[in-house]
Amino acid sequence: MDTHYTITAESHPTERSVTFLLNGKFGEEAIPELDQSISEARDTHARIYLDLSEVTLVDRKAVQYFSEQAEHDVRLVNCPIYLRRWIAQVSDDVDG
Repeated sequence: MDTHYTITAESHPTERSVTFLLNGKFGEEAIPELDQSISEARDTHARIYLDLSEVTLVDRKAVQYFSEQAEHDVRLVNCPIYLRRWIAQVSDDVDG
C-alpha cells in the first residue's frame, strides 16, 4: 500500500496525556514511527490516545497494531465505525 500519512503529537501536560493525531493512509510502513512515538510517551508515564478521525485507509497490519495497542492501555478515539468493527474483529480472532 502506498502510504501517505502524518503523525502529530498534542501534549496535554496538566492531564499527563498525549494524543497522536493520525492522518492519511496507514500501512505496515507507518508502524515503526508510531511505535517509537508511543514508546517515548510511555516513558513519560503519559496516558496515550490515538485519534483516528482523519485516517482514510488502513491495511491489515495497521489494524492488528491498533488492536494490540488498545489492549495495552492506548485509547482509540474518534475511530470510524468501519475501523472500530475491523479492530474488534481482529481482537476476537486473536483471542479465540
